[in-house]
Amino acid sequence: MKVEPVAETIKITRRISIASPYPAILLEKEGLLVAADLHIGLEDEAEAKGIHIPTSILPIIIKHIIKPAKDLGCRGIILLGDIKHEFGPVTEPEWFGVKKLITKIRENNLTVEVVRGNHDNYIIKVLKDLKIPLHNTHLKVGSITLTHGHKMIEYRLLKEVILGHEHPAITLKDDVGVKHRFKALIHLKTESSRYIILPSVSPLAYGSDFNEVPADKMLSPILHTLDLSEAEPYVIEAGVATKKFPKIGEL
Repeated sequence: MKVEPVAETIKITRRISIASPYPAILLEKEGLLVAADLHIGLEDEAEAKGIHIPTSILPIIIKHIIKPAKDLGCRGIILLGDIKHEFGPVTEPEWFGVKKLITKIRENNLTVEVVRGNHDNYIIKVLKDLKIPLHNTHLKVGSITLTHGHKMIEYRLLKEVILGHEHPAITLKDDVGVKHRFKALIHLKTESSRYIILPSVSPLAYGSDFNEVPADKMLSPILHTLDLSEAEPYVIEAGVATKKFPKIGEL
């Protein structure tokens, strides 16, 4: 039986660390784990289209949130949007999956709050039934702004920003020219602000290739005017390893 490694911290700033080797970060002072883009229900949508997923995804999603939170002694979890996958009303698999996730979080004596994502149009009823706080655009934790990333937020809030939405990845070519994609956490420090873009927790959700897609073509308007060539990617193979790569402009 495969034993996954105990989560360890890789510092990005004095207060923020990667919960390595998992697609989440730790706000150390507050004891809060932050993760984004679970897309519960994506597996069922694929199955409905005739695409069979050989391994159940929901237990992996739950494990990759609960395990680092327990290993690192967290007191709570913040989910940065796209908890569910469908844009429309909550499906039965989404309701089952969200309820199971929240139950597991609470069984481990962890608090949970949600920042709304663009896929979460109908999630308010689910969260209300489960008595989970929902933040519509962003959540402030000290100087840090936590947001999903699909909408622009006030410029005065953009000092330290943690967002999801992009499902960031980097693409590398091997010796025969074959491309390989890797989920990555992206860290960018500018003169006035800091940005951390979280990878998707869902093993099925890959999005923007940061070393191939220009900033103005990114999904998040927050990133459109930034120089991403100076951004530092941390490739995360969930449950296996985290590796820091050269800056985007050098890949």
